[in-house]
Amino acid sequence: MLRSGARCLALWLLLSLTACAAFDDAVPPEVSLSNVRLVGGGLVDQELQVDLRIRNPNNFELPLDGLTFNLELNGQPFADGFTNEAVTVPSLGEAKVPVTASINLIDLVQQMLALGRQGDLNYRIDGLAYLSGLIERTVPYEKTGRLELMPRAEEDEDLVPI
Repeated sequence: MLRSGARCLALWLLLSLTACAAFDDAVPPEVSLSNVRLVGGGLVDQELQVDLRIRNPNNFELPLDGLTFNLELNGQPFADGFTNEAVTVPSLGEAKVPVTASINLIDLVQQMLALGRQGDLNYRIDGLAYLSGLIERTVPYEKTGRLELMPRAEEDEDLVPI
């Protein structure tokens, strides 16, 4: 009876080490902004729901216990948040995770005014993804991008005024 228990323990340790080795070789997940919407708030703070798209470039599942994020718009801090929602991102697949964030009303108004003047939205999102397993491990991620909010003048040249 003791021998079978020792065998089970040895097998469990071997599988645990194999899983840890797989995570050591893990490419960080690609996290990008999927959607942002205002969900409530008060006079000083506003609550946002930020939907993050998590893509797994690895050929094995990435079980996550949660993640944190910081979002900058046009070089200025905009919002930050975290979630403890567990999600398993499939091998070479993706998942969406809703994250609650808060922002100061004054910062929100300043960003909206700046967007009206610039026409483009440059964003940067970074944070930590918490891998689940026997040994807790964090994997940093970062993504930058640009969204055109207004059409460029060159694109309008083909239009003929009526």
